[in-house]
Amino acid sequence: MKLITKAPGRQRRLIEILRVINESDKPIGARAISDMLSERGYEIGERAVRYNLKILDELGFTRKHGYTGREVTPVGLRELSDALVNDRVGFVNTRIEEYMYRTTFDALGGGDVVVNTSFLAKADFDLAADQLIAAAASGYSLTSRALVADEGEELGSMIVPEGCVGVATLCSITVDGMLLKSGIPVNTTYAGVLEVEEGSFTRFTDLIAYAGTSIDPMKAFMARRMGRVRDAIITGSGRVLANVREIPQSAVEQAEIVISRARACGITGYIKVGAPERSLAACPVGSSKVGVVVCAGVNGPMAAEEVGMRMVTRPISSLLEYRRMKEIR
Repeated sequence: MKLITKAPGRQRRLIEILRVINESDKPIGARAISDMLSERGYEIGERAVRYNLKILDELGFTRKHGYTGREVTPVGLRELSDALVNDRVGFVNTRIEEYMYRTTFDALGGGDVVVNTSFLAKADFDLAADQLIAAAASGYSLTSRALVADEGEELGSMIVPEGCVGVATLCSITVDGMLLKSGIPVNTTYAGVLEVEEGSFTRFTDLIAYAGTSIDPMKAFMARRMGRVRDAIITGSGRVLANVREIPQSAVEQAEIVISRARACGITGYIKVGAPERSLAACPVGSSKVGVVVCAGVNGPMAAEEVGMRMVTRPISSLLEYRRMKEIR
């Protein structure tokens, strides 16, 4: 049985609810599903989730597990394996635009910023913190500030698991939000692996267009361990992750002002504004546009993984008040 409805929006919601249930390690209820959907950019209330769950039950894709929630059936798993591939293309870009719009960070250092969230064992925190500090000092992550939470505490929209420490690091989408709030149209175009030679950024060796993928490019690069952040920190030559966004060429001067304000608030990582209609680090730029390269906030966690730390990192995970983030010690 295929999931076919006359309303594409409803179809997308049903598939996304099905994904949330499938990704949970235990049966999950409507309230938790609603919270997870909100993190993904779907603002669907608990009552609406319950209505959609009834539809999924009737289709045979989900079933109740006592009073604890729903689980996916084998039929539902088959549906997920081939459902709406075309619909998922561009979803990551939509999520970026949603968080970009919701960012409220201002020139005074207040407001909400977009963060990536990492979880690791408590015993590994000191060594991991060293790598986060080193990545920030080298300019490969945006700031040396982070929010650290202990087990059982809230970190954005998540709870830190038992025996773990949670670390929220600044996501580069925050810069996009600042540009947008200053009246500059922003299009986040590519994620890529940026080569570093003798302390200088040279070219992108790999690029994934956000508009043409059904997966988060940063997650893909991290899973394939395509960075060499520690090499870049220690020797000046290696590979780091970065994002490219385009802005109108008429907005360059205003963009430079916004970036200067960001630096005054502690966002000191690598940000490069290119020239009109010129490729930037071998990344193409559209007509009448200017490329802006920003090093990814996940480079710090990647450096920690490269020295043996086991970390689970979720890029673009939630919004946090920037003033809650402190210098890592």
